[in-house]
Amino acid sequence: MEIIVSGRQFEVDAALRGYVEEKVAQLSADYNKLTTARLVLSEERGRHIIEGHVSGKHISLNATGRSHATTEAIEEVFDKLERQLRKHVDRLHEHRTIPLSEAELRDLEAAAAKSAPDDQGE
Repeated sequence: MEIIVSGRQFEVDAALRGYVEEKVAQLSADYNKLTTARLVLSEERGRHIIEGHVSGKHISLNATGRSHATTEAIEEVFDKLERQLRKHVDRLHEHRTIPLSEAELRDLEAAAAKSAPDDQGE
């Protein structure tokens, strides 16, 4: 996985880069088809602004975090990205077809429900 950590108007030190790589590794453990993670760090009026972009096979996620502490802003970005990724994975797993036996059971219940009011009305 390609990890790009860059800073606007300041240099990103090795400790911060290692922290980001650790967070990306946790994120890629959930979904192994991620190919690129890019974080852009900037500072504006005493607040740290982190923009995160993660892309992979059939997926592109974006998140922004703002805080006075750099690590809190990074945590916020990765929390948002993790929620988006979890939602994407859940959508993939929900679209499975139901087994034929459940479909048949539903049809039988629907047919029974239709015939029950007719029997009571007579």
